[in-house]
Amino acid sequence: MEGVDSAAGTQGTRDGDAVWGDTAARGCTAAVVFAAGACLVMLGFLATMDMESGPGLRDNTAPLVVYLCALAALLAAGGVAVAARRSRAARGAALCLAALLAWRMCTVAPALHCWSHNSVGRADDGSYLCYDR
Repeated sequence: MEGVDSAAGTQGTRDGDAVWGDTAARGCTAAVVFAAGACLVMLGFLATMDMESGPGLRDNTAPLVVYLCALAALLAAGGVAVAARRSRAARGAALCLAALLAWRMCTVAPALHCWSHNSVGRADDGSYLCYDR
């Protein structure tokens, strides 16, 4: 009888189908987790203040960017835990997210000393000055 597993006596489940289903579920889960991490990294890029656009004070969004990047790093680690041992694509996605996070943190790092202030300005020498409005 085709489609019947004689050892288990069930219809339509075979060892190969179960393994394939588990692999597909892990792959889909990892893809969703990596996509969520990538969205958080992009939100971090959008939330970053542009200090080069002109003189004046800007809202200090550095803490928000740090929180978004930390959550994205946790999601990337979760995606690696779910699928990296079996998938080169998952390792590649994790490396891409890690590179984006490193770049984002390098651009935000000079303003981190203004963590507890609500505004940031740029001095003539290029350093960041902290203000409370």
